[in-house]
Amino acid sequence: MKKFVLFIFLAFFSIFNAQLKNVDVVDFYNWTASNGTHYDFIFISEKFEGLNQKKPALVRVKYSLDGGATTKIAEYDAVITLDYNSKDDDLVLNLIAGKTARIIKGKNGYSPDNFILYYSAKGDYLKGFQADENEMAKDNVTYSKVFKTDFKIEDLRTLIKLYFKPGDRLYPDLMKYAAKYD
Repeated sequence: MKKFVLFIFLAFFSIFNAQLKNVDVVDFYNWTASNGTHYDFIFISEKFEGLNQKKPALVRVKYSLDGGATTKIAEYDAVITLDYNSKDDDLVLNLIAGKTARIIKGKNGYSPDNFILYYSAKGDYLKGFQADENEMAKDNVTYSKVFKTDFKIEDLRTLIKLYFKPGDRLYPDLMKYAAKYD
C-alpha cells in the first residue's frame, strides 16, 4: 500500500510540476508538410535562466486539411531546452513534444510535433526543423523546414486570438504578456 501511495504522489507531482506556470516567451512559426498541408503554431514557455535546463512549454498548432475551408487546432505540452552549438556558435532550442495532443477545434486526433530551432548568439532566428511523433519512430526521419512567422508587434494580440479564446486558461496571461508591448 505504501508503494502505491508513493507512486500516486510521484505521478501527481511529476504531472503538476511539468505544467507551464508563467508566460514569459511567446513566439510564432510555420511549416508545410510533405503532403502540402500548411501548419502555423504558437509556442509558449517560461523564461530561460541558462543553458541545458528543461522548461515546460505549451504548443498550439493551427491547420486545415481542406484548403482552408475549416480550421483545426491541436494543443500539447512539451519540454524545451536551450543548448549552445559551439561548432556553429548558435543557440539550439529543442522542443520535445508530449505523447498526446488535445483537440481544441475540429475533430480527429493529432500527432504532436518535435522541433529543433536554431538562433544566432544574438537571438535572431536562423532555421528550424519539425518531425511529428510518428516520424520520430522511424529509422530514417524526414524533417520539414520551419519558418518564423513575421509579424508587427502591434499585431501580437490578433495573432494570439487566432489560437486562444477568452475562456481558455492561458488567455488572460497571454493578454498580459501582449500588454508589455502596447
